Amino acid sequence: MARMLIVDSFAVPRVGVVVTGRPELADIHQGDALWLNQGELRHHVFVRAVHHLCNRFIDSRVAPAGVNTTLVLGGVPEGTGLPGLWLSSE
Repeated sequence: MARMLIVDSFAVPRVGVVVTGRPELADIHQGDALWLNQGELRHHVFVRAVHHLCNRFIDSRVAPAGVNTTLVLGGVPEGTGLPGLWLSSE
């Protein structure tokens, strides 16, 4: 099971919703379907793209566990405050 605490988020024109954090327990891949956990509510989102903050030698489609990363998400509900929420694969 992959999970990631969202540390920060941005709305980037022509890109979409971008979140930063560090995946835990397992890698997150481009194309993965994840759950955005908001208390008792869960929203189905997907990873449109992966970007690395510090290491250009990591596969650009994979966010490895333990490495700071940036994900571009699709399917995020409008107006959702993302910092402090968890993404998870289950």
